[in-house]
Amino acid sequence: MRGALSAACGGSWLIACSPGAPADTTGTPGATTDPPGTSSSAGTSSGVEPTSTTTGTTSATTGTTSITTGTTSASASPTTGAPPLTTDGGTTGGTGSTGPDTTTGDAAGTSTGAAGPALHIEPADAQLEIASGWSFPTQFTAVLGDAPVPALWSVDDPSLGRITRHGGSFSARNTAAGQVQISAEYDGQTATAALELVLVDDHPVCPPRPPLTDGELAPGAFVRVVAPEYAGTGVYHGVYLPPDWTPGRRYPVIVESPCNKYGTFTGKVDDTRLGYHIAGCRSYIYIVVPYIKAKANLDYGWGELDTNLAYWQLNVRRTLEAVGGDPGAVIVGGFSRGAIGAGYVALQDDVIADAWLGFFLHSHADVVSNLTPDGGAGSATRMARTAGRASLLSWGAANDGGSGNSLKGVELLTSFGYPVQTLAVPDVGHTDVWSIDDEASRAIAQSWLFATVAARTGTGAVHGRVTDAQALGVPGVRVEAGPAHFATTDAAGHYALRGLLHGPRTVACQDPACSGPQMVVVADADLDDVDFTIAP
Repeated sequence: MRGALSAACGGSWLIACSPGAPADTTGTPGATTDPPGTSSSAGTSSGVEPTSTTTGTTSATTGTTSITTGTTSASASPTTGAPPLTTDGGTTGGTGSTGPDTTTGDAAGTSTGAAGPALHIEPADAQLEIASGWSFPTQFTAVLGDAPVPALWSVDDPSLGRITRHGGSFSARNTAAGQVQISAEYDGQTATAALELVLVDDHPVCPPRPPLTDGELAPGAFVRVVAPEYAGTGVYHGVYLPPDWTPGRRYPVIVESPCNKYGTFTGKVDDTRLGYHIAGCRSYIYIVVPYIKAKANLDYGWGELDTNLAYWQLNVRRTLEAVGGDPGAVIVGGFSRGAIGAGYVALQDDVIADAWLGFFLHSHADVVSNLTPDGGAGSATRMARTAGRASLLSWGAANDGGSGNSLKGVELLTSFGYPVQTLAVPDVGHTDVWSIDDEASRAIAQSWLFATVAARTGTGAVHGRVTDAQALGVPGVRVEAGPAHFATTDAAGHYALRGLLHGPRTVACQDPACSGPQMVVVADADLDDVDFTIAP
């Protein structure tokens, strides 16, 4: 993970490089402490986004939309750097006008009585494409005459997206198309702009997965990564960056582990492919993690459970920090051993279970069977840690030896009342080759993936801002909500933590001069104004 990656992040790949914001230098996240004081609460999102994003519109296409309330990922966006007029509020502000790039209110007068320059928004009209359940934010700038000014921003339809109150960066919720009006207020004037959200519904197809190679991470390449702790050993994982990967943006992530070695299947990181084809080679970062025994990758069996746990947690987080993976949009899954491992390892305890947004298990599941060291005795406890997040369980419809356990997994998740979708792939047995050549079945799996990532089913979001003693936003500050969830404040001091499990959670600013941690209760509705102040 050197070379181009280090250049993109401005340093070692072990240090977080948050999109569009200064590189995070606070180190890897650790467990947060309980807050000393009272809890913070907030209501339903108003469309004022306390998290900012990169400039520009999105690329490519998307699958089926969903109906729950999750929010999109966002990387940092530029601001003017000038002082804000007010601190963040919980509601949208100002009066909207009737069309794009219009202005209400009095322009500043001159000494001769002539009207001053009018406030306007650039761009006045924009389009944002939602593709594969994902989009990249659109940046707006308030301009008075020829000079950018620090306006206050709002959006007329919060169900379609949010805008940073002080930054002017709009992030779609990715679940619906529509038209939104963006408003900016400054010095008694209000200007508006129009943004069209376009939902492109297609199912992208990958070329053959590139071979695993050594070298630097690069778009469109599948690269062997050796963690520093395992230098000189036989342990490694694989990372694929999508062809559209660009430094400074946030991306959803698929994490997969290999099947066992049998027949033509090698059981190696090198040959794992299911998640690659389901993602469609667009927007998704793809990570393949190993099973480990005696400091070597293991092609059959479970190896050392504690070693696997530590390796998966540390190196998934490192990769997200290094290449802009969104911690709130990580899907875990696999085929055969990989499907069982998505429960046996990925749900082994509450800490690692917190890392995932959804679960894709093809041909097997972690249930009562002779396929795990405990014979499935703890499988119900592990599978319960899906905790209301979305699952897709699939199997081959033609004598797949894993189908019985897949059906047991469906029954178990259904008994918990958790959302689960099923897919019986026609005319195949115990294989993942259908992800390559069965267009119809692959499209069903993609639709589930894209809808899950767009809606962030069963999770919520926390938004806030870090400011200094003068109420100015502080960029580059790390904010955490447990070991798996982190964000870095943008140029206006905004952050967003998305894909958080429902329930109580501690949110902590990692700057030593920051105000103390806050306890919040995460639900479907966004929590706003979980703010921190840095002492002078």
